[in-house]
Amino acid sequence: MALMAGGLGGLFGIGGGMLISPLLLQLGVAPEVTAATCSFMVFFSSTMSAFQYLLLGMDHITTALVFSVICFVASLLGLVVVQKAIKQFGRASIIVFSVGTVMALSVILMTSFGALDVWDDYSLGNYMGLKRPC
Repeated sequence: MALMAGGLGGLFGIGGGMLISPLLLQLGVAPEVTAATCSFMVFFSSTMSAFQYLLLGMDHITTALVFSVICFVASLLGLVVVQKAIKQFGRASIIVFSVGTVMALSVILMTSFGALDVWDDYSLGNYMGLKRPC
């Protein structure tokens, strides 16, 4: 399943965590375990990407460090909020709801911005990779 999620993520240019999370939930894996597994996958792949950029001579290291600190603090804050919500309501379904919300927003935003890009290319007369049938 991880191989399929990684392949599809690479094919479509999206994170594999977005694909593996609903697959694990469908298999009946507990939402807490699913969230932890996806978090580890995202951490591992983003760390390897950061090392790759460093080895290739990335220019804006200070900007990347600022963003990494902000993401780390936001992750800790999100973890605390989700854990408190799970303890308060006694249900782990908030994780499933948040995964579904993120996926729905991603579908809407990716489709919208993709359609706007296609419309801009069409209206400007840019080559869109399509050939005439004859």
